[in-house]
Amino acid sequence: MSFLKKIKTGFLNVSGYLVLLLQQIPPLGVYPVLMTMPVFLYLLVLASQFPWSIPNAILEGIQMSIHMYPLETIVAVTGLILVIYSIIYLYTHRKEGLVTTGPYRFIRHPQYAGFILLTLGLTSISYNLLKNTFGIGWLTPEATLALWFGQLAIYITLALIEESHLTKTFDATYTKYKENTSFLLPLKSLGYFEIPLSITLLVGILFILTTLGAPPNFAI
Repeated sequence: MSFLKKIKTGFLNVSGYLVLLLQQIPPLGVYPVLMTMPVFLYLLVLASQFPWSIPNAILEGIQMSIHMYPLETIVAVTGLILVIYSIIYLYTHRKEGLVTTGPYRFIRHPQYAGFILLTLGLTSISYNLLKNTFGIGWLTPEATLALWFGQLAIYITLALIEESHLTKTFDATYTKYKENTSFLLPLKSLGYFEIPLSITLLVGILFILTTLGAPPNFAI
């Protein structure tokens, strides 16, 4: 076995045991922190560039989003609902072993899909605000998009690490589950093409939303 292959194998083994450990100690809240850290950092960076106080930014942002960006708001709210529902469902059914019902019946990582959709909608809103105003934020529109792509890469990586561990833990049961259930989007499993197709569709949605986004109207 080559040196690089040993490093890769060791990393996957450690990652698998780490995920197992964090899932077994929910009272400490470590695993939820690991899962939500990318989206938390994303929201922190995104919110820090606008000159409003945090409470006002939240209220004004919700009002503006509903009024000016209804499609983006629908995507973001859908993602938020999916996150909350899938986490609650997983927590209440965790003693059953491998959870393959509820939202996990349609996609293998509904919580990550929810985070991605939530931030996709917020990214489009932020992009259009920055694109149609002058100096309102310290990030450029392109940097805002890059922030989302970075988070997308992190969540896909986390999902693949989890799958490596779950495959070792549940063996044929999880392999069969993977064959019959999509990765991030409710599409028929396409093997090796599934992840690239999911990324392409998500990027396509982001492109459509940023293209159709209207200039901000602050007189609402």
